[in-house]
Amino acid sequence: MAKRTTIRDVAAAAGVSVTAVSLVLNNRPSRVSEETRRAILEAAEALDYVPNQVARTLVTQRSMLLALVVPDIQNLFFASLAKRLEDECRRMGYSLIIANTDDSRGTEHDVITRLAARGVDGMFLISAGESGSDMEGFRLDVTRCGCPVVLVDRMPSGEWCDAVGIDNHEGGRLAAGYLMECGHRRIACVYGDARVGNAGDRRDGFVEALGEVGLRPSALIEGDYRHAGGYAAADAVVESGATAVFCCNDLMALGLMGRLSQLGLRVPDDMSVMGYDGIAERFGFEFDLTTIGQGIGRLAGESATMMRGRIERSDAPAGRRVVIPPKLIRRGSVAVVR
Repeated sequence: MAKRTTIRDVAAAAGVSVTAVSLVLNNRPSRVSEETRRAILEAAEALDYVPNQVARTLVTQRSMLLALVVPDIQNLFFASLAKRLEDECRRMGYSLIIANTDDSRGTEHDVITRLAARGVDGMFLISAGESGSDMEGFRLDVTRCGCPVVLVDRMPSGEWCDAVGIDNHEGGRLAAGYLMECGHRRIACVYGDARVGNAGDRRDGFVEALGEVGLRPSALIEGDYRHAGGYAAADAVVESGATAVFCCNDLMALGLMGRLSQLGLRVPDDMSVMGYDGIAERFGFEFDLTTIGQGIGRLAGESATMMRGRIERSDAPAGRRVVIPPKLIRRGSVAVVR
């Protein structure tokens, strides 16, 4: 294996001190002349010098590592968000570590503790579903991190930590409003894990909008934000007499549509189906799914911007919140009824 080029090799090639090379390659203020700076950079390029990040961390006190903790990396929404967030971190000069908690509070605690011990410069946290019943413990983990933390997507109540998320209550209202606009009056809802605030917000916004015109859901069925949850709910939706169903994420909508197909029912001729997230098309699914878009690109961008600001101004008070409005995406899975 080829010997790794060191900072001493660069210094020898440029005919300067190791200190001068360190100052230039780490972009630190110095009195090094422009001629010497150019000679150092040319020597580093000629020798294919790759900075030793461990050594750089000792000098700059930054690891240039950020972490993203997700509840379920197999969930296409979180996978898509992780990809967008990694792109944003790369543009800022950071590498991103991604860790999965399986929606477990115990695993989440272990992951947060382990990542903090690795010296990451900041953490993006999407809380586990079980954290809702142990918010005190979750808050304690966050405060003990010793690095900036941005809560993403699942926004707990209270302004105790920086957070970026979507207005899920409004998203539920948008879904109900569109289905009613298309003439549906018997509408079911398959919502997500009841332990997760997002699920309740979407469901409550949906129910509220129906109630304002004197309607009630034909069925309210708890799902699990997974494909299997939508599949399992389909029979109850059909039995409720619904002509349309709002699934509180795209994965459940896809699972429900799969079961409807097995039952010999067509979408949207026999049942209109609406999702939430806006990720199905991104992953190449053939279904033309009407959905509520969460704006994953903006969610990632706002989260990265907030993290950068927190790193650069560590003394700024925590508790900033950015709430992104959802967007209705009209496609072909909802029919107009007369």
